[in-house]
Amino acid sequence: MSILQGLLISMIYFLAMSTVIGVGYFTFNKPLVAGFCVGLILGDPATGTMIGAAINILYIGNISAGGTMPSDSTLAAIIGSTLGITAGIDVEAALAIAVPIGLLGTLLWFGRLTVNTFFVQLADRYAQEGKAKKFWLVNVLFPQTLLFLITVIPCFMIVYFGTDYVAGILGFLGKNVLGALMVIGGLLPALGLGLTLKSIFHGEAKVYFFLGFLLIMYFKLDNIALGFIGLIITIMYLQFKKKEEKNETQIIDDEPPAPIAKSSGLITRSDLIRSSIIWGFHAQGAYNYERMQGIGFAHAMTPFFKKFYQEESVEMSQALQRHTGFYNTSNQFAAAVTGLIGAMEEQKYLGAEGMDEEAITAVKTSLMGPLAGIGDTVMQGILTPLLLSFFIGMSRGGNVLGPILYLISMTVIVLGINHFSFMLGYKKGSEAILTLLEGGLINRFIDGAKVMGCIVIGGLVASYVTVKTGIIIPGNTPFNLQEQFFDVILPGAIPLLLTLGCYKLIDKGLSTTKVMLLLIIVGIIGSLTTILAV
Repeated sequence: MSILQGLLISMIYFLAMSTVIGVGYFTFNKPLVAGFCVGLILGDPATGTMIGAAINILYIGNISAGGTMPSDSTLAAIIGSTLGITAGIDVEAALAIAVPIGLLGTLLWFGRLTVNTFFVQLADRYAQEGKAKKFWLVNVLFPQTLLFLITVIPCFMIVYFGTDYVAGILGFLGKNVLGALMVIGGLLPALGLGLTLKSIFHGEAKVYFFLGFLLIMYFKLDNIALGFIGLIITIMYLQFKKKEEKNETQIIDDEPPAPIAKSSGLITRSDLIRSSIIWGFHAQGAYNYERMQGIGFAHAMTPFFKKFYQEESVEMSQALQRHTGFYNTSNQFAAAVTGLIGAMEEQKYLGAEGMDEEAITAVKTSLMGPLAGIGDTVMQGILTPLLLSFFIGMSRGGNVLGPILYLISMTVIVLGINHFSFMLGYKKGSEAILTLLEGGLINRFIDGAKVMGCIVIGGLVASYVTVKTGIIIPGNTPFNLQEQFFDVILPGAIPLLLTLGCYKLIDKGLSTTKVMLLLIIVGIIGSLTTILAV
């Protein structure tokens, strides 16, 4: 193998994990496509396709949700296909070698999401200074450069020098370093969720946060189920609220409501397309454990904000800071939320009464959970395995049409759903917003969105803050503090208290940077002393 071939193969791994082309997760990330590309580079696409298809069968049901990665099937496919072609080993031997290689990729994934957290602090600074033009640096250039280094270099070393290099990497990092990274990764979502609570954890909505947490923790509901239950509870809440309002004395204002503009006239179709592309391609550009897609969402809003506000103005600063908090959902279907929030931001710019920061944050937060459940289930749980099953069958015997047709069809589907959902969210969202404003229902809508948002955030705490205690009290019968105490009384008590603690610190004025550093210190000490584990 030449150095150029090794670099090209490593670039496939980078494209599979990056947001540069926007569809990498659904195309190059799949062993069927990755194996074909490796074979193409090494001059034997048929063998690469056969090995990639065989490896893909092992991972066909894998779902990466909530920042998790069960195993790195892409790296497994790249290494397995490379060895299968260059060393002449059969498919079964390639499988035996490839599967353990996925461990290294998982560690790289955890490391990436941990290090990306540092870009959050730079994004916060740009937001405070109102520098929308620089958001592409923290959401695209810097994190993708980091990703290039941590994917291309290890992958090249493995394919060029052999799989023994993997053992050297793992040995160099050491068990303690890897364990600390995983604990820190389990702690950091508490900061992003605590930051989001600052906008919606008020009044009557507070109790619903605990309800969402308990529904996930005790009943093991998924995001879809929680979303439907949360919607029903929100509707019931609004019905009771409406009855209370009818019993109160109302002051009638004889003045007609001020007319509401349907559009600012500033947002063009090209602005909408630009925002939709930024979200579709770079929603996870700076994916990290603290804010997940928060920086990506703020970046997607910049085409709107650049038309509304001056660079480095107070208004631009406030607008950017509204959207740098925790956010995590399914990219394609939830593009509708991005379009909807763009429409709400437009109404806020026009001065629509009641369209404030709390309303926008509540709507955005309440929708991300249900759409994440629906989107991940449809895209990763149904559509992708269905297409893979069909094209893997076509690829038997090394038929290269299988990976080629899968790549083309999935690219069209992913980009099509993203564009359609975004435009639907903006257009229909604008109509829905006008109806709420003109009918005087906005306050009730905001209250309902806060309730729904708190339910969703409570569920996210139970799902994403994964830290637990590793304390085992010695004795004749060792006492496992987590399993025999916390899990019996209140499973997830530590994530719940941790998130509420972050919320309190932020609410009292402590900067997110200081809270993050505190979590990192706690994670390192907790991991080394085994007080904390994942």
